[in-house]
Amino acid sequence: MQLPAGAIIDAAPASIYVKDLEGRYLYISPGVVAQTGIPPEHYLGHTDVEVFGPEQAARLRKNDQRALTEQVDEVEFFGKPVDVVYRSLKFALRGADGQIYATCGISLDVTAGYRAEQAQRVAERRLAQLQIVDSLGRFAGGMAHDLKNALTAVRSLIELAIEDAVQVPSDAPPGLRGRLLEVLGEAQQATLRSADQIATMLTATQYRRSERTAIPLAAILDRVRPLLVTVQPAHRLVEDVHPDLRMLIAEGEIEQVLLNLVTNAAEATDEDVRVTIRARAVVAVNTFSDVSSAQPPALEPGRYVCLDVIDDGPGMPPEVLERAAHPLFTTKRGGSGLGLWSAQAFALRNHGQLAIRSEPGTGTTVSLWLPAADTG
Repeated sequence: MQLPAGAIIDAAPASIYVKDLEGRYLYISPGVVAQTGIPPEHYLGHTDVEVFGPEQAARLRKNDQRALTEQVDEVEFFGKPVDVVYRSLKFALRGADGQIYATCGISLDVTAGYRAEQAQRVAERRLAQLQIVDSLGRFAGGMAHDLKNALTAVRSLIELAIEDAVQVPSDAPPGLRGRLLEVLGEAQQATLRSADQIATMLTATQYRRSERTAIPLAAILDRVRPLLVTVQPAHRLVEDVHPDLRMLIAEGEIEQVLLNLVTNAAEATDEDVRVTIRARAVVAVNTFSDVSSAQPPALEPGRYVCLDVIDDGPGMPPEVLERAAHPLFTTKRGGSGLGLWSAQAFALRNHGQLAIRSEPGTGTTVSLWLPAADTG
């Protein structure tokens, strides 16, 4: 049985179209109308600029021009943000005289496959990030335990030395006893400060799995605000937070994470800085590898609360920004290098992401993208 070509084209699950050398549509198959919902009369005799607008038309026209000299087999993205993806094959049509008179395109909707691939990439990247965070956390935690044990021995030796210094004979050189006690006292204070830093490291690297619950952001701010004003004066601390935002997160960590972020922002420079806590409801959408997006990578589509901590300090150069969330990396004297790392670990464990934007002279914005809970 021989089927007419028209019947095959009409039944094809693809968009088939022909354009003249000026880009005007000469023919569209029923699949074009079915996939785009645009009636035939809006295509025929019209260009892509008239049908899709100048931005999308420019990308399509580029492939059309290439098809005049070579066969084009490429993926094309539609929408902003992208909501449809086509795999398109384009080639030139020649008349009996061998001259090119049109281009033909066959486009297949591959959106579902691309979304599945993207979901797989997001899951794999998030798993890899969690594995890195957990591995570094175990390493830092183990090192902290070793340091704690070593420091305990040092503190004991210093205490013994202080006891011996108190018993320095009276015929010792003048001032020796006082000088010994002064130096040993400074050493003892240094070990106490180190013990505090080690305790912070141990706390940051210990993770206790807990159920995620809906927590109002306003309640979190109410609890942590008295601590925030101890690191950043109230007159230079700005809150821009919608009162009804709720996050689906595990309890017990967010307060410390927020305090760490504000502390980092407040200590961005020796000069007075303005720190802003901003929160807003956002929706993460499917994005594809060649489409830029303001949302962090490896983020599952859905509703989020984006919690920003913004400072107007000096900002970070690229080489510092690249390592900012690495554990134990710090540019501050006496810093633990765990504030941003623990924030990143917290975000990942709660199915969110951490993003940092900074340039020299423009300040820094640290954003926590955390899953939103239903309001009410």
